[in-house]
Amino acid sequence: MPFGQVQGFFVDSCVLLPHQSESIRKSCIDFLKEAASRCSICSSVKNEAFEVIDRAYGIIVSDFRANLKPFLEKNGIKELTNRHGKTLASFFSERKRSFKITFPQRSNVRSEIIGAIENYVASQLHSLKDGVKIATDDFIASMMTQLAIVEHDLKAPFMGLRLVEIKPNVQITSLIVLKALIANPRDVEHLGSALEFQYKENKWVIFVTTDDAEILSKERDMFEVFGLQCSKPEWALDYYRDMTRMKSPIEHFHETPNYTERQKEFGKTIEKAMGIKILSL
Repeated sequence: MPFGQVQGFFVDSCVLLPHQSESIRKSCIDFLKEAASRCSICSSVKNEAFEVIDRAYGIIVSDFRANLKPFLEKNGIKELTNRHGKTLASFFSERKRSFKITFPQRSNVRSEIIGAIENYVASQLHSLKDGVKIATDDFIASMMTQLAIVEHDLKAPFMGLRLVEIKPNVQITSLIVLKALIANPRDVEHLGSALEFQYKENKWVIFVTTDDAEILSKERDMFEVFGLQCSKPEWALDYYRDMTRMKSPIEHFHETPNYTERQKEFGKTIEKAMGIKILSL
């Protein structure tokens, strides 16, 4: 009976994407510093994150290309100097107000991109010596280059982790919806991927996320019914330590006393979908 069968952590996109809350941001950074070598991301997590980043980047680039030069011309500016900071501050404020109405966001990615490029613009203007002028076309081209760098930097954390290419069986994801009452289809796919990997490899997986509303609120059900531990970054290493002392997932499920009806249904679904028997019935 094997012990210590722990694969490591499957990381949700929200752990790697920027957060508005400084405390959450710090908890994610601290966790990754300690555990990055034991972290993986499933393909659905990477795809979701890149879609969010690409969409935010595309919206901002298109908007700035369409609106910045006309805005400057409206203010009589054809060349930029270190005296035009307040004008550009007004532009950023105007565009942020417009984005909130036109493109509501679920993540903090768009705000992070805008904040990064606004900081870049301010830094570039303030670095100009008195009397030095830059053509608006050249300045806008420089901004577009910097935006591409910001986009790359947002994607970089996902490229540094082990990628697990997996498409979870629809029978498993359907059961997560019905028994854990998780409605977000992306979250269901991520959790289904982690579950399928865990039982295929017979190694414990800890799904690390900051999503309180959709996933962490169902943490107890996810483990009791499916045997998948979900955790905030702050506590993930504690679960990892304890799981190194546990029997492997299949052995653990085999020895679970008095299966509930939901556990029985999950066990039968795993056997049908994956050909793996985890019930001792």
